[in-house]
Amino acid sequence: MDKKHILIPIGVFVIFVALYVSISLIQGNDFLFRSVWDIGHYQSIAEKGYEVYPCDPAVHYPMGDICGNVGWFPAWPLAVKILSFGQVAFGLKYLPYLFTLLGFFFFYQLLLRWSDYKIALTGLIALTATPTAFYYLTGFPYSFILVLFTGYLYYLYKLNARGRTIILPALAILISLSYPSAFLAAVIPLVMIINRYRKKSQRPPFSALIKDLLYYLIPFALGPLILSIYFYFKFDDFLLILHFQEKYERNWGFPLAVIWQSLKHFQLTCGAHFMQIEHTYFAANFIVLWYGLIFFIFAPYRIKPELVAFVLLLFLFSPTTGSIFSIWRHYVMLIPAVMMIAMSPRPGWLKYAYIALGLFLALFIYFPIYIKGFLV
Repeated sequence: MDKKHILIPIGVFVIFVALYVSISLIQGNDFLFRSVWDIGHYQSIAEKGYEVYPCDPAVHYPMGDICGNVGWFPAWPLAVKILSFGQVAFGLKYLPYLFTLLGFFFFYQLLLRWSDYKIALTGLIALTATPTAFYYLTGFPYSFILVLFTGYLYYLYKLNARGRTIILPALAILISLSYPSAFLAAVIPLVMIINRYRKKSQRPPFSALIKDLLYYLIPFALGPLILSIYFYFKFDDFLLILHFQEKYERNWGFPLAVIWQSLKHFQLTCGAHFMQIEHTYFAANFIVLWYGLIFFIFAPYRIKPELVAFVLLLFLFSPTTGSIFSIWRHYVMLIPAVMMIAMSPRPGWLKYAYIALGLFLALFIYFPIYIKGFLV
């Protein structure tokens, strides 16, 4: 491998880390390194395992019948516990940097295989400049998912890779055990297999299609299934994941209607009110618009159709739950969206203008709001 293609991801990583860490140090703020919100639940899973107990109105919010840490998936806390040799608090602070570096390397190598180094570099810069890319450096599982996802794509498209038969389904299981919506990645091999089957002049037997579908799709279902079986034996509730979520009062809705209702409340004003992220619509709508406009500005897409299908499905999934609260975190997983920017036939100035817009949103809106403790 050319030394240049090793140094480029490392250089981008160093600049990325230096940017957000230096901002934190200059402002005397260590929020980037704290075990806040969901990170605290991942820490408790790693240290004590899963717990369920009655909600206390004086302590817990929102109130419901079930409190504890059973609403969070186990792959990330288990990885932290193992790789930090039990020093979970330490691992949650520093392992994200290792996984982010590995994720940048795999991401760059994927684009390099499909195009040239200029497009690969553009894509990597776009990944670091997304409005909430700083979440990769936190104790949330997004850096871990970045490695799993890019690693999965590497083995999915490299048919002669050593160990592919075992590694690919193993990565799929880990992906589905890492985040509630991560199982949606199953649409990637699904669309790939269907397209491959349709294009063949001499189609293989239907049984071969079924065999491929089972091999590629079952591992994504195994993650939630394994967790549900574990909850059944430990807490006597196979559907505990769903029962825990009931207190958040999310109701199924048509995603475009949910997005529209949010956009109707969108207000862009100046002054102090501009930075008050307590107005959830403000934070959510900028993210929805930034990612949503990618579909229109950077068409036609030159990435694989199954990756476009994944971006569209994940883009619509969160609003389908009836709310776009915390969507600024959920969309960190829209990794192929920045590939759409990089590989688009649009002129370079447009690509980098859009990337600069994402970085502006990150540095002047989302990261300041995050380290002030408002970007839940």
